[in-house]
Amino acid sequence: MDPIAMELAVLADFLLAKAAESPQRRAAQKIDLDHEQLRVTAIGFAEGGELPEHKNPGEAVLQVVRGRIRLTDATRSIDVGEGTLARIPNGVHSVTALEPSVIVLTAISLPDRP
Repeated sequence: MDPIAMELAVLADFLLAKAAESPQRRAAQKIDLDHEQLRVTAIGFAEGGELPEHKNPGEAVLQVVRGRIRLTDATRSIDVGEGTLARIPNGVHSVTALEPSVIVLTAISLPDRP
């Protein structure tokens, strides 16, 4: 993979096929863009696939590349569709695929403090 650019449509097709075969109904692929502080991961979901409740690892956003997901935290649930960018809630949250979907998660790795 070229560390400068990534063809998201090709990656989405690959992840959707893998998610359909997975007992967890999801498949993930780290995207190496040769960046020191950004962590980028693409996740494909079969319909009904999910990331169960987990704590936010820091500042993060997700973009729905294909499909539609539900992003839920302690106070709300929002449906996020294809082509939409959403801030990841700070705290415990979950993601559920309302249809076969692919998201790109971008998180900032903050340097360790002394």
